Amino acid sequence: VEMVDQAVKERVLGQIKAGQMVNLCSSLLKIPSFKTEEQKVARYLANFFRRRGYEVDLQEVEPGRYQTIATLKGSGGGKSLMLNGHIDMDPLSMGWKRDPWTSSVEGDRLYGAGIYNMKGGITSIVMAAEAIRKAKAPLKGDLMVACVVGELQGGIGTVHALEQGYRP
Repeated sequence: VEMVDQAVKERVLGQIKAGQMVNLCSSLLKIPSFKTEEQKVARYLANFFRRRGYEVDLQEVEPGRYQTIATLKGSGGGKSLMLNGHIDMDPLSMGWKRDPWTSSVEGDRLYGAGIYNMKGGITSIVMAAEAIRKAKAPLKGDLMVACVVGELQGGIGTVHALEQGYRP
């Protein structure tokens, strides 16, 4: 097991900003991404990553159904890591007391459609990758962020990414 330099850890952790996390998650929550309707959120994420210098693969898993794989390239000679989460969301339940497409912060909670399954998780993995990128943490292997589709369909998005050659 390789030990990470304490200064690098502190630089990475110093890049994590709650406001930036809330902003990204709020943007994702505004975009409906029900099963087979993930293309808008996939394109949003692809643009987000491209603007920040990641290698981006916007993959068409099924006709008109897209997912985003973003990669920070390492220098080589090390193991790669894939952070994987799904961008498709469950159908909305009845009884919303607020507009599900308008995020709202109440206390230390963020509310909106898809927050728990899994736009909050996607935000966390994206912001972890961003903290590593912004801190210029040295990577031997690649860091891949897989924002996939088909969580309730046996993981077809992850299977597709693996078949395309993305392996941690």
